[in-house]
Amino acid sequence: MTPAHLSFRHRRPAPALVPPLLVAVVSAAMVLSACAPPSRERSEPTPTPTPTPYVVAGTNHNAAAQAYAYPAAKVHDWLEKGKAAADYPQQKIAFLTFDDGPSTDATPLVLDALRANNVPATFFVIAGPPGLGRSGPALVQREVTEGNAVCIHSFSHDYQYLYPQRRGNTDHILTDQAKALDTIRAALGPGYTPGCFRYPGGHMSWKGLADADAGLTDRGLSWIDWNAMTGDAEAKKKEPTTPAEAAGNVQKDMALVKNPNVVVILMHDAPGKRISTEALPQIVTDLRTAGYTFGVIA
Repeated sequence: MTPAHLSFRHRRPAPALVPPLLVAVVSAAMVLSACAPPSRERSEPTPTPTPTPYVVAGTNHNAAAQAYAYPAAKVHDWLEKGKAAADYPQQKIAFLTFDDGPSTDATPLVLDALRANNVPATFFVIAGPPGLGRSGPALVQREVTEGNAVCIHSFSHDYQYLYPQRRGNTDHILTDQAKALDTIRAALGPGYTPGCFRYPGGHMSWKGLADADAGLTDRGLSWIDWNAMTGDAEAKKKEPTTPAEAAGNVQKDMALVKNPNVVVILMHDAPGKRISTEALPQIVTDLRTAGYTFGVIA
């Protein structure tokens, strides 16, 4: 821009003449430069770095979660045998669990609430189109990055396929589980190795699961049910309508099972499920007041 105090009528000084010899030298250099092969630095693309694994190899969580991760086989025994389990804990441990995600509308809110309340959770993921297949890998990656654990809930979550006539079809269950494992590994890395599996609908809901149970055990998996829930997937007439009611349901269930040292709470992060997320601050406060610490299931 021409400064304001200068007139556009002022002439610019004539450019200095470049000696002919210098012009020739510069031109030759430009030609040689254009013909020369590109430098090694420019011709070799920067190697793509190996992606950082989201999980510690052989687990379903990151390194930070090692401090509060409990083997699924132990949690299974604690739930099924109670105080009769050989190593039933003396301290109180709560496991917040979320089924049927990830979903783009519910899961981010759950993760925000967990972080705000400084507690971890275990996510039982649907790997197929109802869950991970629809939401993409970013949410399960965030789950692990923020110190939570990811377990298998199924690939299809299809009751008719998994439990025709309400009886477990072992081949279908194990095929479905294997497909889910491969899909989650594609999102979290080949080192992803969960020890936990939750039957869609819960183990308690179906018959004829003994062979499937044995097959899961052969694959290093223990099935996990629950002993308390918010009721966010109950029939409409039983479903809680307020966060206080959802938190109250957890307390009622804990009282029914005589306030055990191990509580596994069932909640959901499927599309449209918000009530448990809204109840989470009260649930966490109630558990802390009762002396519980929080863990994840590995």
